[in-house]
This record gives sequence, C-alpha cells and structure tokens, in this order.
Amino acid sequence: MIKRIRIIGIGMGSPGHVTGEAAEAIASVDVFLVADKGDRAADLLAARQGVVDAFVPDRSSYRFVQVSDPSRGPDAERDAAGYDRGVRDWHAARVDAYASVVEGLGDDEQTVGFLVWGDPAFYDSTIRVVDALVARWSAQGVHVEHDVLPGISAPQLLAARHRIPLNRIGAPVHVTTGRRLVDEYDPSLGDVVVMLDGGLACAGLVDLAPDLELFWGAYLGTPDELLVRGRLADVVDEVQRVRAEARERHGWVMDTYLLRAPEGTPTPAHAGPAFPPFPEVVSLSDGELTLRPMTAADWPVVLGEHNNDEQLRWGFTSDRLTEADARRSAAQAPRDWRRGRGARFVMVDAPTGEGAGLIGVLSLGPPGVALIGYGVLPEFRGRGFTTRALVLVTEWVFAQTGIARLELGHKVGNVASGRAAEKAGFTREGLHAARLVNPDGSRSDEYYWAKVRPT
Repeated sequence: MIKRIRIIGIGMGSPGHVTGEAAEAIASVDVFLVADKGDRAADLLAARQGVVDAFVPDRSSYRFVQVSDPSRGPDAERDAAGYDRGVRDWHAARVDAYASVVEGLGDDEQTVGFLVWGDPAFYDSTIRVVDALVARWSAQGVHVEHDVLPGISAPQLLAARHRIPLNRIGAPVHVTTGRRLVDEYDPSLGDVVVMLDGGLACAGLVDLAPDLELFWGAYLGTPDELLVRGRLADVVDEVQRVRAEARERHGWVMDTYLLRAPEGTPTPAHAGPAFPPFPEVVSLSDGELTLRPMTAADWPVVLGEHNNDEQLRWGFTSDRLTEADARRSAAQAPRDWRRGRGARFVMVDAPTGEGAGLIGVLSLGPPGVALIGYGVLPEFRGRGFTTRALVLVTEWVFAQTGIARLELGHKVGNVASGRAAEKAGFTREGLHAARLVNPDGSRSDEYYWAKVRPT
C-alpha cells in the first residue's frame, strides 16, 4: 500500500541538472507515474527514463507506469472563467486516473514518484493533483506522506544560456503564461518571463512594444537546444519559423522566453486595472452603421482618422501620426478595454464593411463619469455617422455599464461636432474659456456637453 509520494524536479532533461537531494529522492522511488500524452511525446518519456537511469542503473528496482492523460479541452477558445473551470475539471479527472493506478499497485510498491520538468513550483498541476490524492486517502483514514524536491527551472537555464541576469538593478521580475501576456504586459512589470505559451503570444506585442528585447529558448539543456535573441519586431518571425520546424520534427516543443524593455523606458505608476472592465460586445448596429471593438488590425483607420486635414485643424497639434504610432494605438485598444480604461470602437459602413471612423468611451473622470471622443474619415462625412455612433454608444453604455454620465467637448468653432452631439441628445452645459490648445500654440474656448443616464 502506498505510503509516500515524491514530486521531484529534474531540471530540463539533462541528468546534470538534477540536484543531489533530487537524486536521492529518485533512488527511493518504487513506481514513477507519468502522463501518457501519445506517440508524439514518446521521447519525453525516454528523457525521463534517461534521467532515472543515471542515478538508478538497476531497472529492476523500479518501474514506470504511464497513465492516460484526460483531455483538457479547447483552452484557446475559453474565456477566463471557462478556462478556470476547464483546468479544475482536468485536475479532477487526473486525480481519478492516478488514484485508480496507485490503488492497484503491489504491496511492496510503497513510494510513488512524479518527475517534473524544471522546478515543480512553476507548474501547479502536479502539486495540486498530489494534494488532492493525499486529501482523498486521508478522508478514507489512510495517511500518505508527500514532499517536493526542487530542480533547475527553465527561467534559470534560459538566463544562463543567454548569459544574462533575469532582472536589472532594482527592477522586478514578472512570471506569467502566454495566455495572460498580451492582456497584462506593462513596462512597470519589469522583466517578464513567459512560460506555458502554446502559441508564442509575444507576437501580439509587436505593434505595441516592438523594441522589447526577446530572449527565447527551446529544449533547454538538451542536445536539441535552440536559442534566439534580439529586438522583438526583428526576430519574432524567425522564432515562429524555428519553433514550427522544431514542433514538426519532434511532435512537441518546450520553450520559454524573457521580454526586456529597453533601458530608459518610462514605467507607468501601476499596471493593473483602475476600473471594472468594459463588458464584452461583438458589435452595435442600426442597420447603416456598425460599431465593433477596435483591434490591432484597425491601425489604418486610426492613421486615417488622425491625419486628415479636418482632424488636424481641430486637434491640439499639427504632428501627424506615424504608422508605428497608429499600430501601437490600435494594439493598445483591446488591453484598455479589458482594463476598463477605454472602450474604443471602429465605425464601419455597414453596406461596404469599410472602416469609417472612430469613437471611444474613456474612463478619465470621477467614478461613474466617462468622456467620449470621435472622428470620421473625410470620405464618410455628411452621412450622420457621428450622431448615429453617439446614439449607439450612449445606449450601450447606459444599459451595460455602471457609467451614469457621459461628457464630451469641442472647440467653439467646430460647429459640426456640436451639431452631432445635440442630435444625439447631449445637452450643452457651458463654455470653458481658453481651455484647449491649438496647433499654433494659441488657445481656444471649449463647449462642454453631457448626457445623463435616464432615471
């Protein structure tokens, strides 16, 4: 009957990465349980066998048992809540599968071992499963000891292979997963280590932060080790190619990477959300005009809306937006949406599907108050798109968010903007003298409008 479970970190596949403590633990195990992930991962089993053989050459003193790994489901298609439920269900199924195997072991097989790549502290699944197994047997009156033996982790080995520290002087290190990277990345996080990334999520940061330095490594510590280092925008295509070729060759890929902002990059005061996230929406439409949330692919609309003569006339500066600026702005929009900082929509001409302009709700005021900004491309003006967009957005905001008051402002001479606001039901509340700067450095008065949620 089982008496002990040992969770053993074995480094990244080389026996040289196994600590003395872990080596002693390996020698004490009667049965090693490993998840059976199919033929494409057969060499992962062989690698584990090689590590054990390095410390326990007599194979008759232990055995490996493969346990069919339950299906985890389509992680990429799930929202945060669905992903959490899916992982918990997967853990529960794993507990059942391992319990069934362990309870069928022989009387002399009393110590069970789980071999974990790198350091077990970085991968919660094995520890959670073992905790659940121990709790299950405890409820049945059976006491099972368990311990965790650390190993050399992927981030440690990545830094060593690139001959760098993981952090810079006085700066933090943030460890995350590919699933979370794009949503949470912010320079204030410091150096960011990404693990468990099935799709090279850092490609989603190219438009937002092209100058990040990428330190990437795969199959670290093995004869198949691969390393790439360089400016994110310059090397991401190479990494995607190398990664795809390696996956095709081996049937799997195990990689990790570090993202480092250039020296001198300003860091915001905080990286977390300051407001509740805006609710998800596919689109808003009145039949002629459709609004949909902005994505990184909408940078041409951002560029066109900002750089036309009419917009520059009423803007604060005569500086034109560069393509890089437009890409960065569009890439930031989904992150701002999820952080509750701004809900930015693209106006779409429903009959043609073309981007016609922009409208955004910004959480810049007191609680429950937001600002609206908008602009229409020259070729779509005169069709009432601004008014239509204002109506659609205000109805959505008052129905789906906690915002109770929307405000907007424009320079006194911008008659068209005021006319659209009035038609959309906004009330002009006053005039702010010399509030808005002009491209030539002079200042303009501002008309201020507001619309309050109906009671």
